[in-house]
Amino acid sequence: MGNNLSQEIYKFTHQRTSLYGLLIMIALMLYSSIPAYKVNPFLITQGFGAIQWCAIIMVAVSADSISMEYRNNTMVTLLFKSNHPFTIYLAKLITLVVYGITLLLAGFICSLILMLLLGNNYSWSDNFHGYSLITALGYNFLGAFIYLLFTISLSLLLVILLKSNSIVIIIGLAVDFLGANFSGLLMNILPKQLWAWNPLNMINIIVQLSNQSVIKITHLSNFELFLGNGCYTLLFIILGLWAFKNYQK
Repeated sequence: MGNNLSQEIYKFTHQRTSLYGLLIMIALMLYSSIPAYKVNPFLITQGFGAIQWCAIIMVAVSADSISMEYRNNTMVTLLFKSNHPFTIYLAKLITLVVYGITLLLAGFICSLILMLLLGNNYSWSDNFHGYSLITALGYNFLGAFIYLLFTISLSLLLVILLKSNSIVIIIGLAVDFLGANFSGLLMNILPKQLWAWNPLNMINIIVQLSNQSVIKITHLSNFELFLGNGCYTLLFIILGLWAFKNYQK
């Protein structure tokens, strides 16, 4: 496992994808916050867009980490050299989680800098739904980390099954941009107690922790959102391990 992990980290750090992901996130944060009149409390507590953009970037990076092996015809070699195929999958998963954490930390630091440069009309102590802006920012980044695990595990599962990173990216974009709205629409039709646990509802953890009024939309408490994201992540990892072992033809 240690050897596979070190190999994955080495490969990942020597790919341009990881650097491009970071640069794209910073560029999109600037795009979301310039000119300064676009800055508002919600944008600040969402890390100037970093939280949503990070989730989207991780979909693309996660999908590429597996599809790259298929494109380069190196997957068979990896499986041949490893006595336990699941260690390859876990090594990729851990590498992606570490990269995701790095993106979130970079996004948090950039948020502090942008607040200093562009947030002159606001203070970190300003109220946002009962929390200070800095506290709300921290809660939302915590939610983003939990949802990141959901995103990475789902993306890996889909790319193993579909073997196409472009299709996975399209699905990821649809989930991130339309998932919450579609989930809310269906909850107006189907029984809320049951449909509230659907996977599309899980993305709301990135906003609900700092805004309790969102509970009226999700119909889940903060703890239930944590639990739902955790259960789906575990399910996707188990299915991903199974698919990785059985869908390598």
